[in-house]
Amino acid sequence: MVEVPGNSDAAGGVSAAHMKLVLEVSRLLAVTTDLDALLQQIAESTVRLLHCERASIWLHDSGAGQLWTKVALGSGEIRVAADAGIVGTAFSKNQVLHVPRPYEDARFNPANDRRTGFVTHSLLAAPMLDFGAKPVGVIQAVNKLTKEFTDEDLVLIRLLADQAGVAVQRNRLQLAAMANAQLKREMDLARKVQEAMLPSHIPPMSGFDIAGWAKPASITGGDCYDLWPLADGRLGIFVGDASGHGIAPALVVSQARTLVRALCDASVGKCDPHSILTMINARLSEDLEPTRFITAFLGFLSPDGWLQWQSAGHGPILFRESAGAAVQLLEAPVPPLNALPELLDESPAPLKLNHGGELVVMSDGIFESFSPSDKLFGAPRVVESLDSCRGSPAEYITKLRAELVDWQGKEEPLDDQTIVIVKANAEFSG
Repeated sequence: MVEVPGNSDAAGGVSAAHMKLVLEVSRLLAVTTDLDALLQQIAESTVRLLHCERASIWLHDSGAGQLWTKVALGSGEIRVAADAGIVGTAFSKNQVLHVPRPYEDARFNPANDRRTGFVTHSLLAAPMLDFGAKPVGVIQAVNKLTKEFTDEDLVLIRLLADQAGVAVQRNRLQLAAMANAQLKREMDLARKVQEAMLPSHIPPMSGFDIAGWAKPASITGGDCYDLWPLADGRLGIFVGDASGHGIAPALVVSQARTLVRALCDASVGKCDPHSILTMINARLSEDLEPTRFITAFLGFLSPDGWLQWQSAGHGPILFRESAGAAVQLLEAPVPPLNALPELLDESPAPLKLNHGGELVVMSDGIFESFSPSDKLFGAPRVVESLDSCRGSPAEYITKLRAELVDWQGKEEPLDDQTIVIVKANAEFSG
């Protein structure tokens, strides 16, 4: 057995006719991206150039820790451990191996010969390298037809292995690029679907100024808000925050939002926030794994300023009863959705918004916004900011967004940020 390092010089010892065939393989790399066709052509060129009986090309299956025959002229698919046999040694040690008498080599496995009746007289195996000189597979020539494999054959198989390595890596890069493009398309679609679930316009309600805003921390977010008119004239207010951010939380919070709207539409008479969240919790407890949960605020505001509400782990809720009154921080009466199989029967007392009164519901991505020095924005700073603004809810959201960007030192937050504000204005007569 002759072992040749995988990075040996392959520049000399090749005839002009042989080099012409190798260059033809290189030309194929430029004109086709079909990996199967390329490797088949390289295997057939190996047989012609090295004057051997058979050739095979083995690819590395990193997940299974195996080498398998992507192309095997004259044989079916074979799989071996990535460090087993002649090809495994060539791969794991990154060496070109010349084995003139395989049956005398302890690493050779004759099982396939015994099964098929084929007799292996000689082998030449070379690792196929990627751009970083890391093996991605092995090319193997079997049974030299004239005596033994020569030094010229060693050079030729390294050249062919280089071509095969380029083909394999290019194919993998193309597949990765296609997968990334497909993932981007799917992420963009998910973002558009989620954005479509946000209210396209704020439903008008006489006597109230209303505004909402959401900023995901990634392409899709785990936050969602909704504002919609109920059949009985009340305004529905929903803010949800699924644990984490990305596609999975976006799907979960969208499911909760859809259930809220469906249950409100299906309710006979006046619907109750606590009852609706209780039903949603039961549904999600059956559908979601225990590690997924949602904090959710649901409120129904009447034209006279009375607010029925429930918060499942979402808070604190900022509430100002009337102009000049202090802001109250209301904690969530019940735990997040899917935290327990059943919600506690603790429906809070209704709140009354009077002239100048405000309701502010926001996700923890605002409270827990961090500065570059890891300082927390915090609820007290939000209250201070709210107290300093005498404008409309939309004007306050614009002010708060600027403060958050300044605090974070960047536009993109670490966590999704969502806020809904309802304020009883000068026209309010409740």
